[in-house]
Amino acid sequence: MTITNLPICIAWWGAVLTSAIALGSDRSPNCVAGSYRVTPLPLRPASINDVGEVAGTTHEHQAAYWSPKRGLQLVAMPDGFYNSEAVSINRKGHIAVVAFDRTFSMHRAYIFANGTLSELPGRQSLAHWINDSDIVVGESLVVGKNTTEPVLWMKNQLHDIGGCCGGVLTGINRRGQAIGNDYDAEGRSHAFIWSTAQGATRLGSPDRYDSAIAINDLGHAITESFPNIFLYTSGTATRLDLAPASPSHPSAINDCDVIVGSYGPYSDRARAFRWEKSAGFRNLNELIPASSGWTLEFATAVNENGVIVGTGDHDGVDGVGYLLTPAHP
Repeated sequence: MTITNLPICIAWWGAVLTSAIALGSDRSPNCVAGSYRVTPLPLRPASINDVGEVAGTTHEHQAAYWSPKRGLQLVAMPDGFYNSEAVSINRKGHIAVVAFDRTFSMHRAYIFANGTLSELPGRQSLAHWINDSDIVVGESLVVGKNTTEPVLWMKNQLHDIGGCCGGVLTGINRRGQAIGNDYDAEGRSHAFIWSTAQGATRLGSPDRYDSAIAINDLGHAITESFPNIFLYTSGTATRLDLAPASPSHPSAINDCDVIVGSYGPYSDRARAFRWEKSAGFRNLNELIPASSGWTLEFATAVNENGVIVGTGDHDGVDGVGYLLTPAHP
């Protein structure tokens, strides 16, 4: 395996994306909303893009995506597999997919674009995120190593970014900055941020366990060192004050540094939350109509328009997907 041309390729993409951002973007982020309209979704959502398309998994465990105009669309199951998940969707509507065998012991990463499902190279691969340049990040077995390694796929080629003893890339932004976890020789997990220009930079203390959660297009990253949550901006770590009496588990961050996730003493009592510096920590159930019939349990993603997706209990049915749309006056 060779990664000789990887820095050149990603640096070129980074220059293109940075220029596009500098020249102007059609995004107009809404940082926080005072209240939301809640809409049920026919899938368990994992990701939402800025035009409101949602990727996730049906209750029959098949990768799918949903849009307000077209409704639910299924992603065809690859031959030889019986379960699949759509884990991330980019602004073009291209989706990172993982397929599993009957027992979920064998898995393989795919990209779904323009109606076509394309296998990504690697063994025991898992995709975790796709950016707007169709760069997919995740983990895979690679030649010469016995552990799954943090990898990225670009133009259908697998690139091992290196490391000691295994790991994973969990996210990548439009500028090509990736976030992930690697393991040291003692088996401790450490969060890091990576780019072709800077290589891997560890986030957090070397003597503790850290997990990388998410990164936004500004390069701001969330990490968890249980029970503490940190927001990294410009190399500075800030410990976040989230739920005062229960563990908090962030899942996503947008470019306004709005963070969403869940909190609670255990999963059966989880509640969805939103955090933003000026508005602080809020239980999302307090921001929807009391008569809605919903208990919002998990928030999995938030886009640049402040739209949030997740799962909850709806009229006594658990695990129902929802879409929260800001109810602006």
